[in-house]
Amino acid sequence: MRKLDNRFRKLAINYDNLKKYGFNNQNDMYIYEENIENGEFKVVVVISEKEKYSKLIEIEMDSEYALVDVESATGDFVGNLRNQYDKIINDIIEKCTNIENFTSKQAKEIIEYIRKKYKDELEFLWDKYDDCAIWRNKQNNKWYGVLMAIPENKLIGDSEKIVEVIDLRYSKDESYKIIDNEKIFPGYHMNKKSWITIKLDETVPIEVIMEYIDNSYNLNIGNKTGKTQSELAKKVYEYLTIIPRGKVVTYKQVAEYLGNKGLARVVGNILHQNPDGDKYPCYKVLNSKGELASNFVFGGKNIQKERLERDGIEVINEKVDMKKYQWKE
Repeated sequence: MRKLDNRFRKLAINYDNLKKYGFNNQNDMYIYEENIENGEFKVVVVISEKEKYSKLIEIEMDSEYALVDVESATGDFVGNLRNQYDKIINDIIEKCTNIENFTSKQAKEIIEYIRKKYKDELEFLWDKYDDCAIWRNKQNNKWYGVLMAIPENKLIGDSEKIVEVIDLRYSKDESYKIIDNEKIFPGYHMNKKSWITIKLDETVPIEVIMEYIDNSYNLNIGNKTGKTQSELAKKVYEYLTIIPRGKVVTYKQVAEYLGNKGLARVVGNILHQNPDGDKYPCYKVLNSKGELASNFVFGGKNIQKERLERDGIEVINEKVDMKKYQWKE
């Protein structure tokens, strides 16, 4: 039997193409058979989520012809069989898979989460390593996440199995509180006091990992409050409800309320995720110049203008007079 798991590493299987190719689905195992060498031999390929392998069967004997996978076996006959066998495997891989640098379920969820929330894409910085990439904050060019595929024994045990992991920033000298060396580890190839590594094998729930991602992003831009993204968001939304009618505030004011004026960009990101524009009136938050937000989350700056004017706030040339309307708590 020829194990094919390594051949399919970093490849996403297109199951529709498997069916078109001629695979039959039997209890979630996709099986393909093809006769070669004038019908004297049969190639069998089996693909499932758990395993991928192939066999070369000598039909008359109804037994596996293992000699084809013995490297020292030479000669025209064995060489010809091996070439036909290899050709079928290579053709299946070419026509029924797509290149995918990271294949675990959680890695895919994380990539999509960061793409939607922070509008950031993975960057592959090293030509030799297509299984290592980073996310960087566009505002300050600093990394806040690293996605890698590494041997499991780099973290724990003696298994050489390749696992996908994520490195994230964590509050300096606080990481020891969550590191258990089973699910969460000291930062791999990073500062072990200020980074953690999580193995993406679903032992840590994806919702928890997303919290750590938000925390890493906040630390990256200077959030030293010790609060998670969810905790920060709760305080921002609470603050919006106490702004008096007819008054506005700046992003910096909201950040100062959080305890760190450097979190103005975090405030902007939280406002863009506002779940209820009526309950949490984010239209009252402007930049220091009093300018409307062209990407106001509930319909753009024209809608923001309408809501401000309903509150009795005058908007001239898409700006609010901050000397007149800014709330001084």
